[in-house]
Amino acid sequence: MSRPFLEKIASDNREYVQSLLDENERLGMRVATLDSELSTTRAELEQRNREFAERYLDVEQQNTNLANLYVASYQLSGTLDRERILAAVQEIVINLIGSEELAIWEVDEEIGALSLIGSFGIDAREWVGVPLGNGVIGMVGHAGERFVITESAVHPFGREQHLTACIPLKLDDKVIGVIGIFRLLQQKQGLEPLDFELFELLSSHAASALYCTRLREVAQ
Repeated sequence: MSRPFLEKIASDNREYVQSLLDENERLGMRVATLDSELSTTRAELEQRNREFAERYLDVEQQNTNLANLYVASYQLSGTLDRERILAAVQEIVINLIGSEELAIWEVDEEIGALSLIGSFGIDAREWVGVPLGNGVIGMVGHAGERFVITESAVHPFGREQHLTACIPLKLDDKVIGVIGIFRLLQQKQGLEPLDFELFELLSSHAASALYCTRLREVAQ
């Protein structure tokens, strides 16, 4: 074979090999791009799955909260028996809010004080009567403004030092009673959004229920 012919074959082979190398590099870059896109897609799918799981848990929690509110409301409105109303209030505070130290007072306008009508986990003798306007509990009974330890700059002291919340029981703007909630259960870290909804429910529904039981007792 002539030298020029051999050189041409060698040149053609080099070009062919170089084209293979270029194609291999191009394919490698394409594979890397696809791997990157696949990783991004996987990350997006994982993020969407996490968001979906969080939304599902939120919906489940909302459903549970609504069920609890419905049960609590039914317990308060489903009877005219005073003892059952007081028991329902205690059950709501103990099982839903999470405190086993509570007291329920009714306003006694004749003596200007809150008169204890129900309690759990406290020394009832110490809380038989609370003068209106005296201490945090007395002020709630007098002014009708809710006290929650996380919302107030006031820090109760003395026998009220463990007070977590004090809820006025109101008919329109008239205070007919007060619920005092002291220490929360040890496993409960603090008040939650549902607790504040329960405070509102107790403030109105428990007030109406107790007022109706009082009217019923007077009528009988």
